[in-house]
Amino acid sequence: MIVRAYIDDFSEIVVVLSRMVHSIKKEDFKVFLNEEEIDIERIDKIIPHSDNPFEAEMRGYEICEQKGKIRFVLKEGHFDYHRKPLRKPVFVIGEMNNWQISPEWEMTYSKLRGRYELIKDLKDIKIGQKFKFAEGANQKLWYPPGFGNDIVISEYFDRENAFSNMIRIVTSKRLLPNLKYKVVYKTEHIWARPREILTRPEFFYPYELGFKYEPYGTYFKLWAPSAYKVKVKIFDESENFRFEKEMAREENGVWNIYLTGNLKNHYYLYEVWHYNYDEDEGFIVYEVPDPYSKASSSNSQKSFIFDPADTQIEGWHHDEYVKTIEKQQDAIIYEMHVRDFTIDETSGIDDKLRGKFLGLCQQSYYKERFSTGLLHLKELGITHIHLLPISDFGSVDDKNPDKKYNWGYDPVLYQCPEYWYSTKSGGIEALKELKIMIKTLHQNGIGVVMDVVFNHTYHIKGGRFSIFDKVVPGYFYRVDDYGEYSNATGCGNEIATEKPMVRKFILDTIIYWTEEFHIDGFRFDLMGLIDTQTMRTIAREVRKRNPKALIYGEGWVMGDSLCLVEERATIESSAHKGYSIGLFNDRIRDSIRGDLDGFRTGYMHGNLSDVERLKQGIKAAIDDFAKEPDECVNYVSCHDNLTLFDKAQKTMVGEDIFWIDRACRLANAIILTSQGIAFLHGGVEFNRSKGGHPNTYNAGDSINKIDWSLKEKFYDTFKFYCDLIKLRKEHLAFRMRSSGEIRKYLKFVPAPDGIVAFLISYPRDNWKKIVVAYNPFKEKKVIALPDGIWNIKANDGVIFSEENEQVAIGSFEISPVSLFIAYQK
Repeated sequence: MIVRAYIDDFSEIVVVLSRMVHSIKKEDFKVFLNEEEIDIERIDKIIPHSDNPFEAEMRGYEICEQKGKIRFVLKEGHFDYHRKPLRKPVFVIGEMNNWQISPEWEMTYSKLRGRYELIKDLKDIKIGQKFKFAEGANQKLWYPPGFGNDIVISEYFDRENAFSNMIRIVTSKRLLPNLKYKVVYKTEHIWARPREILTRPEFFYPYELGFKYEPYGTYFKLWAPSAYKVKVKIFDESENFRFEKEMAREENGVWNIYLTGNLKNHYYLYEVWHYNYDEDEGFIVYEVPDPYSKASSSNSQKSFIFDPADTQIEGWHHDEYVKTIEKQQDAIIYEMHVRDFTIDETSGIDDKLRGKFLGLCQQSYYKERFSTGLLHLKELGITHIHLLPISDFGSVDDKNPDKKYNWGYDPVLYQCPEYWYSTKSGGIEALKELKIMIKTLHQNGIGVVMDVVFNHTYHIKGGRFSIFDKVVPGYFYRVDDYGEYSNATGCGNEIATEKPMVRKFILDTIIYWTEEFHIDGFRFDLMGLIDTQTMRTIAREVRKRNPKALIYGEGWVMGDSLCLVEERATIESSAHKGYSIGLFNDRIRDSIRGDLDGFRTGYMHGNLSDVERLKQGIKAAIDDFAKEPDECVNYVSCHDNLTLFDKAQKTMVGEDIFWIDRACRLANAIILTSQGIAFLHGGVEFNRSKGGHPNTYNAGDSINKIDWSLKEKFYDTFKFYCDLIKLRKEHLAFRMRSSGEIRKYLKFVPAPDGIVAFLISYPRDNWKKIVVAYNPFKEKKVIALPDGIWNIKANDGVIFSEENEQVAIGSFEISPVSLFIAYQK
């Protein structure tokens, strides 16, 4: 009947039963440390909050007791609140904050639920306290009106008669996470596992973890507060075992040791001992690399000790973050996979450098005429490359690089570069080669964005590449009361980013890559599963070091998560707004291409069913999920799902290649002339195909490689992208600075049915007025032009040079399936 027992505080154990019970008795429970019984002060039933949202709206709040939170709720029509949402800020004021309006008590409007909400820690609140809702910055504007008409926080559950399967035991003796406590319920017993106690401030360690090398000795520090014992094991330069030493435990859960002697180029592992909570006796012992490994042996097996000075390359101290943009919406991002980009022989890269970091440093050509690799990126004109994961992942074999293929969304050692991309497996060569690549790109004016995966890990529990669970079992993940791992990632687990030492690890990792490798930005995989406080802190800390850093990610999840909806950095939430955190705009994507892998069509095919969403995207979604244009990443394809060209081929069966190419050009022409951040999938500029395969994460080089012969075949398409990118970079009108400017200076204008057209009159651009229109149809359309003489800059799948521009007055004919741009100086 007893399923789990958790140590949640220094005097609190929570017991989970297999069935609901009505009554509980103190004498039914006992707690033991070894054979000594620990006195129980009291027991309580834990009553979960109501799942009925209307109860919370009627009451003004709900207690999320299992999460230790209180959610204040205000919906129009309740408590005499009858105002337009977002007209003025709304605050909670009450006895808990001395009836003062303050920013930390401001409520957030949830579009998902159509109401204002504010979540606070339940420890800040007491039963019986009073509060009101206040609007604006004036304390006199109270809701409900009238002094004394206050909402009272009360015990709204009938605890005596309620059923529950969760019991809180409060002990008289202080509990510790590294001791094994037996909980007895009637005739059954179970061992209490440390859980929320590990999130208490006493176990937060704010300082440096990992190894610190000195010529005369090396420091090692590992945070493992629930471990019984930890040893460090040292291996020589050939990975042969040398010796082991037991580490000392500090009160905050950190184990440390200083080993004298020069351990440079040696390897190490931690041997971590945990109690076996499934048995009455015994331990579970793991050998595990350091979570803070900066380098390792082949295939993530052992951590590597090195002198950081040895990783410096010539001229590195002069290398700087790219400064080619002023605001995030100035970025034109090009997504690519290190191996895909140069692995094919058509890349012209030296054999030994194909698919490697250094392959991106060579000047290379296809047929000695068409630039590839780095020169191609320069010719294209993008501002940043977005690299699919380059930190250590577990699904490839460093020693046999052609044996397995993967995109890399299966992280193992987060602060270690992936040796699959290095010319040497293990050690520090990969660190140096990565720096050479970054420095070379920076010298050519190209920033480097790193794809990071903080939503899940490759393995958990006792798995081969499980790191976190072997050090602190269960802590780094979201786990339900029955011990099941939450799986909103679809990968079997999700990282609990909201926990203090998990957030610290993420911040330490991001800061390390920013400072040590001069990374120019970060793309967060499944960012919707990273809590907004962590994302805000990341944005703040990274931009302290690099004010022009890009921060963006996927604002969605793959399934149900234990993370509170309001705490997720999702496209439905508003908690990310105002922090220059970009979210991928899947709405404009779907409006342009239709569905991802099926037969549903979009605007590029002439389907007008989602034109309003298209228009929202053109305005950087500022009337949708974004507060400012730097929060919207507009795109139409990426590494996931069918390439744009494959999607067009699937949905335009029987069409001539001319029209398929035109449709693809139009799709990204919309992206590159829309407000917000522009994002391109690598290879789209010459119609990259993956043979119709929608999910190629492990499909190998034959499917994923960039075939540079396509550049020759679709050279006109490539030139179209080059010219349009150049145009976007030259004209601030396509990258306006704020939502206020977009609303003021971008207006949609009447056009023939199906033509989307708008007028930009941005005073900071050297073009006085710009007309942009899209024709998705296979016949010409006539568009009326505002008064005056207009220069035609784009039409018929071409961006015209100044000497080839036509002049128009009154109207002009837009070519079939084409972008149209006209301007007045």
